[in-house]
Amino acid sequence: MEKKKRFNYIRKKLADGTWFRVIITVISFILLVACLAVSTVMEGKGPMYVGAMGMTSVIFAVYAVLDMIPRAKDPEKNYLPSRIAGSISGLIVIIWISLIVIGFINFS
Repeated sequence: MEKKKRFNYIRKKLADGTWFRVIITVISFILLVACLAVSTVMEGKGPMYVGAMGMTSVIFAVYAVLDMIPRAKDPEKNYLPSRIAGSISGLIVIIWISLIVIGFINFS
């Protein structure tokens, strides 16, 4: 006899801190795009606030990645948005590292 599939339509609650991680990931991405835009318009000779925005973007992205890792895994919570935000933040960190390395190579 074949077993019938049982479907559960109860939505799981979001994990604690999910919206905070999503918000700092979005802010980090906006700061990354703003830094790239200002640096492109000013042909690489951007003012000091561009560096401050870039540093803030890196700090937010690193925090989102490190905050995602040690969270307890409760099977009753939905971690998907938190994992997506952490993965995108990891991608932002990789982009920043590659931009910094390219800058050092071209500067030398």
